[in-house]
Amino acid sequence: MNNSTLYFLFSICFSILQTQAQCDQPILKTILFTNGTEVETSYCGTVNDRGQRDGQGRLEYINHDISYKEGIWKNDQLNGEGKTVFTNGHEYEGIYQNGQLIKGVFTSIVNGDLWTYNGEFNGNYFQGIGIERREVDNQIIIKEGDFFSDKLYQGTETVLFTNSGIKIISEYVKGISTVVNRNDLNTYNAEDLVGDTEFIEVGLLQRGTVVDSRLAYDVELEINGVKGEWLLDSGAMGFTIGNIMFERLIANGVNYKDLNKTVKSFGIGGEAYGDLVVLEEVKIGDYIVKNVVATVLDTPTSLLGTGFLLKFSNVIWNMKDKKLTLYK
Repeated sequence: MNNSTLYFLFSICFSILQTQAQCDQPILKTILFTNGTEVETSYCGTVNDRGQRDGQGRLEYINHDISYKEGIWKNDQLNGEGKTVFTNGHEYEGIYQNGQLIKGVFTSIVNGDLWTYNGEFNGNYFQGIGIERREVDNQIIIKEGDFFSDKLYQGTETVLFTNSGIKIISEYVKGISTVVNRNDLNTYNAEDLVGDTEFIEVGLLQRGTVVDSRLAYDVELEINGVKGEWLLDSGAMGFTIGNIMFERLIANGVNYKDLNKTVKSFGIGGEAYGDLVVLEEVKIGDYIVKNVVATVLDTPTSLLGTGFLLKFSNVIWNMKDKKLTLYK
């Protein structure tokens, strides 16, 4: 063993003994808060010639909401790398300036629920650019952007329901949120439309006539190579798959995602309950439409309402020519 190794080991032992000596004789002090509250504290660490906390040290609070503070001190305040731990499980760690956290990480685990924030702070407030993440009640909530006093002021929020896979994205502008996308509803997304032309024309299949008061139109779709006919219902918001059609799709290995969500539908026959699914691909004319939300109903009829047409940038129905023009 060479001299440098011996010196290194001696330095470590000396530092440990010095820390132990300091903690064997903690500095007891009563701190007066601005609200007039007096709290007893115990400090282990280095001090300056004025007796102020200065350098590395740990300050423990007795019978207070704060459990302890530790890190680098300057003139009795955390100044540099530091950490504050509260008795309720909240922890703040990062860079302090004159006793105030300015950048770092917040962590809290209460009853198994995880809550974190990584970014800029104003003391114990989330303030500035950061990312907040909460896991609670089968939900993961992620907020990212510009925060003010713990609230997202400008940015985006993503809510993921872990038991279903439903994802809701909202945009925050001046603290007000607006839902901009959710995967349990069909919305326009250019990336979901595959085709070479700006628009396509799809012929409608006429069923019945005006004379017998049974005039209706069907639209042919193809899913996983299985062709079927959907009743065009411009007055319906949903896009539904009847039980007969769905059984055929299952038999042909349809690719879909079950959102584990039961929804209620209203029609001429009254109320109907169905399961919400996301189809990987649906072919209509020369277009392939991806990520199509559909409701599987325990009824024989499949309906094509605006819930499917919303996947396109625009749709024109020419009833006389029996055509739908779908724009990419």
